[in-house]
Amino acid sequence: MTEYGEASSRPTTHELWLARNATSPGHVTQRFHFIVACLLVASNSALATPCQFESQGEGRVAAIIDARSVRLDDGREIRLTGIEPTATTKQALASLLTGRDVTLRSPDDTPDRYGRQGALVFIGESDSSAQATLLARGDAMVSAEIVDKDCAAALMASEAAARRQKMGSWADPSAIKTRKVRTIFWRRSGALR
Repeated sequence: MTEYGEASSRPTTHELWLARNATSPGHVTQRFHFIVACLLVASNSALATPCQFESQGEGRVAAIIDARSVRLDDGREIRLTGIEPTATTKQALASLLTGRDVTLRSPDDTPDRYGRQGALVFIGESDSSAQATLLARGDAMVSAEIVDKDCAAALMASEAAARRQKMGSWADPSAIKTRKVRTIFWRRSGALR
């Protein structure tokens, strides 16, 4: 018989290459990165939807008042709900929002005792709030004032991702990192029941 007439039991060069590369560290790493990227895209779109409250108006950010408050060009003062500031929050907020058109979303537009309207702030047509962005960058911490549990969970997930990656304030070794302290804080606030 000729060598082409019978099926050979020896693997071809292509089959050897596929077998070797399917389990090589480089190929496994590529697959891992692809899977992580897909999960991040899926989680970002999943995390963006829970905080879509009723629109409470629009405006352009004229100034950053403090680490949690902005002034719109029409004079309204807006307090960003759902976050606690860190040392980097005000600077990050200024670079993120100054001069940008924003949409305010909140279950309620009642002003606080200082006359500020509390809201989640969305840049342009974005599905993700400025608060979620600050949390994901490690430039803020989640506060216990969000009563919507799905929204609170989404914001906590953004913070948790920044913690794991040691981004922003979480890169500092002296940052509060114990889950127990945060869990007690959330239980006392009523968000985790």
